[in-house]
Amino acid sequence: MKYLFKLALKNIMRARRRTILTFLILSFGVLIYLFFEGMMAGFDRASFQNYIDFETGHYKIRSAGWNEDTPYDAKHALNNQKAVTAQLEELPFITGVTSRILFLSEVDNGMDSSPAIVIGIDPKNDQRVFSLKRFIEKGKLEPRGAVIGSTLARDMKISMRDTFFITFRNREGMHTSTELLITGIIRSSDPKVNSSTVFINLSEAHELMAMKGVSEIVIKTRDFKKTEEWLSHVEAAAPGRRVETWQKLSSDFAALMNTKRKAGNYLLLFIVVIALVGIINTLLISVYEKRQEIGTLMALGMDNSEVRNIFVFEGLIIGLAGSIIGLAVGTLLNLYFVNYGIDYTAMMGERDMGINVMGVVKSAWVPGAYVKALFISIIASVISSYYPAKKVMRMSPVECLRTVQ
Repeated sequence: MKYLFKLALKNIMRARRRTILTFLILSFGVLIYLFFEGMMAGFDRASFQNYIDFETGHYKIRSAGWNEDTPYDAKHALNNQKAVTAQLEELPFITGVTSRILFLSEVDNGMDSSPAIVIGIDPKNDQRVFSLKRFIEKGKLEPRGAVIGSTLARDMKISMRDTFFITFRNREGMHTSTELLITGIIRSSDPKVNSSTVFINLSEAHELMAMKGVSEIVIKTRDFKKTEEWLSHVEAAAPGRRVETWQKLSSDFAALMNTKRKAGNYLLLFIVVIALVGIINTLLISVYEKRQEIGTLMALGMDNSEVRNIFVFEGLIIGLAGSIIGLAVGTLLNLYFVNYGIDYTAMMGERDMGINVMGVVKSAWVPGAYVKALFISIIASVISSYYPAKKVMRMSPVECLRTVQ
């Protein structure tokens, strides 16, 4: 067997240009697959972090009557929030609790209008749960003022110290309009915050909506990975309310990301096709170039299975070498993007492309992608070598030796 392996290696080295080309094609496919998987994992991580930092926290508590079909209905306000908050803050694993009021509105600059979500926040407590404060690039939230998303401000042609109107329905169903002063502009890593959100003070949101309760209570813990473990304790501190973890709240988004990541399987299939076509072509040419040598080996007593194994080993060597080169170069490429990332906003602009990410997105290490790429590439290479090997097994020594080179 060792002798057959050496013969296969010598055959490969004799046709260096063709072999190197096959190596490079296979390596490039593996490299692209690793890059794709790493960046998709990076997008997933950044997207889920944005959901936690700007929308869900680690837990979200709403009233028992809250309905997904009418998520901004003020009639489903969460009452007695101060008592609930006091009980929650006694739990040792909770690091922050804040209340919010959310309602739909129409932003109007006097000439144009745009739909937006208005969020009433308590600035002091909100920063213990969410990351808004560090993304406010100008100003701050002041009394009777508003912090507006940078994309929304740009689209509405308004800026710092300008005024605008929001029109909405309060808790009683009455259409109301009020004027707000822009005291801050936020440019976050979440495109939805930038394009369709206005932040005002919680006390002012109470007045505008004519409601005593809040839309939701949001919690941050010391470890977001243990939310399922701690869920029963949070539910006990907020009896009769609807308590959901960030995993539950982002389940639809997770399903969407999983669907997008299936594209990686198609990319891997593409790599397999490259391996099959390239290696079959390389080995078929090798078979026809070495027919006399094959005939000589058969005449000297080498049986069909041994001759077949020479070409199977050639396919194995090509697949193994091509995969290792692809993995090595792919690792170096991924290392760069793990450290420096891609400025997604510079490439795509501040447009919501269906990915909950803006700014620099860093790649991630995906060990499973390495195992899958190596395993599939080698298996595909070995399988693809069987067709040329069968061609050899159907030849007789006389037929091979009669061939004129």
